[in-house]
Amino acid sequence: MSITAKELAQLLNLSTASVSVALNGKPGVSTATRKRILTAAHEYGYDFSASTKEGKLTGTIYYVRYVSYSSPQEAPFFSYLASSLDKEIPAKGYKYKSIKILEDADFDNNLEKIKYSDCAGILLLGTDISSDRLKSFLALGFPLVLMDTWFNTVPVNCVKVNNLQGAYLATEYLIKKYKCQPGYLQSSLRLYNYEERFIGYTQALEKYRMSVRNSDINITLPNMYGAQADMNDILMYKNQFARCYIADTDAQAVGAMMAFQSRGYKTPEDIAFVGFDNSFYSENSHPGLSTIDAYPSCMAEASLNRLLDMIKGGFDIPVKIEIGTSLIERGSA
Repeated sequence: MSITAKELAQLLNLSTASVSVALNGKPGVSTATRKRILTAAHEYGYDFSASTKEGKLTGTIYYVRYVSYSSPQEAPFFSYLASSLDKEIPAKGYKYKSIKILEDADFDNNLEKIKYSDCAGILLLGTDISSDRLKSFLALGFPLVLMDTWFNTVPVNCVKVNNLQGAYLATEYLIKKYKCQPGYLQSSLRLYNYEERFIGYTQALEKYRMSVRNSDINITLPNMYGAQADMNDILMYKNQFARCYIADTDAQAVGAMMAFQSRGYKTPEDIAFVGFDNSFYSENSHPGLSTIDAYPSCMAEASLNRLLDMIKGGFDIPVKIEIGTSLIERGSA
């Protein structure tokens, strides 16, 4: 005979209301208490079908994009993530809500709305979130997975791109193909992901006994038209460039390529480029841009699966998951 919610409450010395909240995936109890209740419910044979369909917890999974004052523009990678989650979350039996929370005076109010909603868990796209803001999200008490970044100083489940690996692959590819030291198109907006990519670049140089001190590094905005304008300015006073470049973003690589082409350079005959993200910029440029595929749909799936494990009372040790990358060769290199 299965245990009832009332009996479970008595067994755990908790209120019936707290047990009901946890069993129905509603807010109002801490992550630790929720895990304790769900673990006991499974152990003592609680019949989840009495309150949920086919044993699935109810509630809404929030996909939150945190935007600070220094956040990049609407990068294609973010759109790919959102479109994947649009399909994946409803298929798992949960309601889905996608929101944007800005770093402004309404930050606390927006968190309050989540706190008193039917939130079952949070997928937080925090590309440039601070540790203090992250702690505010964690304080809500809901299962949470951080996407596209991570912290050594905050215990949190996270899923991110292996940026270092991707940049290493791109750099090694250019070194082998063009038999020379690649340059680097560095974003003027510094994010953790970009810092990792630069580390991957320098590690590949070191493997081939090249020094970053000899690299041609040009700093531009990470978006296409900003990078084009910045590179046009650079071309006005500089006349020596690397034979090939890796860029922090696809948009940046395409913008720089357009600037060089406007000065008569041919791609890839005179100068070659590799971007990062495999966005629509890489598919629609002329020639097509060689790039690193970061697999946003895989990040979405891995993040959601980890969150569902947490919601259902899975192990609570923080896990860091890195999504592998691969090189896609097109006409630019």
